[in-house]
Amino acid sequence: MKTKPVGKGRSAIVVSHGPFCLDGAAAAACVGRFYGESRVTPIFTHPSVVDRAIEEAVSASKEPRDLWIADITWKDPATERRFKEMLRQGWRIFWIDHHTIALEKDEQEIQALGLTGWVASNRFSAARLLYDYLISAEDLLGKAPPGLKRFEKIVLLADDNDRWLHKLRGSRELAMTVAALGGTVAYRELLRIGPDVRYSPRMEKAYRTASRELSDSIALANRTRLEKTADDGLKIVAALCKGYTSEVAEALRQGMTKNSDRNDSAAIFLLYNLDDQRISLRKTPDCGTDLAKLAGRFGGGGHPSAAGFELPEAQGYLQGFLSERLEQALKE
Repeated sequence: MKTKPVGKGRSAIVVSHGPFCLDGAAAAACVGRFYGESRVTPIFTHPSVVDRAIEEAVSASKEPRDLWIADITWKDPATERRFKEMLRQGWRIFWIDHHTIALEKDEQEIQALGLTGWVASNRFSAARLLYDYLISAEDLLGKAPPGLKRFEKIVLLADDNDRWLHKLRGSRELAMTVAALGGTVAYRELLRIGPDVRYSPRMEKAYRTASRELSDSIALANRTRLEKTADDGLKIVAALCKGYTSEVAEALRQGMTKNSDRNDSAAIFLLYNLDDQRISLRKTPDCGTDLAKLAGRFGGGGHPSAAGFELPEAQGYLQGFLSERLEQALKE
C-alpha cells in the first residue's frame, strides 16, 4: 500500500551521525531541504548512544511524524520493537546507512520490521545514498524541491571526503569547517549554502578556526607518536590528538611516507582523541585490515578504512600512572 507524499502537513525528525561529521550533517540537510527547515527537527548523536537518542526524540513528539535515521544504525532490539509500535501509530520510518554494522544486518529481518523505506549499502556515503533516495522515491515522497537538487555538489563533496577519495577540491576543507561548527549550527549553514558552495562569513571563520586547531592537533600527534611493528610487518602508529582525527591520520601517513625509503608500508593509525576520549582508527590504502571489524572487537564500528571505539579503562590510565610515580617520589 502506498503512503501519501510528504505534503504540506508532514514533518520529520532526522537522527544522524554527529556532531562533527560532514556526511551526517549533509544527510540531515538533505532531509531539511526536502521537507523545509521549519518542519524538520535534526538530532546529531554518536553511534554508542543512538538508541537512546531515537527513543528520546520519538517520545518528545506529540503526534506521528516521519523519522529518518541517517548515517547511523540502532543496536538495541528494543528499538526495533519500538519501530513496529510507531508504524502502527502512523509514523513513517526511513533508514539510510553505509557503515559495516548496517551491511551486516540480515535483510529478511529488516524487511520484517516493515520500515517505510531503507537503503543499506557501501556504494556511496550516507548523504549521497539519502540524496539519491529522495530524488528517486517520488511515488512515495512526492517530487523533490529545487532546493534539494541545488544541494548536489555538497552531497558529492561529503561523499568524496567520507570515503577518503579526496578527488574533489574542497571536500577536506568543508569537512573541517563542519567539524568546527558542529551539529545543528553546521546543519543550518548547509541548509542555506548555495550550489556554488560559497562559504558564509560564519563558515569562513569556522574554517580559519579549524585550520589553527588542526595544526595544533597534528603537532600534538607528532609529539606523542609511538610506532610499533607487528610480527607480520604491519606498523601500528599510536598518538594523541585533539579533534580532526582523519586529517591528523593523513598528516601522520604523509610524514611516515616522507621519512621512509619505502612507500608501500602498511600501517594502522590509532588516535586517542582528547576532545571526546574516543579512539579512532585509520589505515594506509595498502593495509588489508578491516578496521570496522577490528573496532567491533571493542564494541565500536565504522567503515573498513575508518572506524572507532571507546575504551573507558584508558581514560584514567595516564593519570593513574602519573599519580603512582608521584606517590613513589614522595616516599623516597
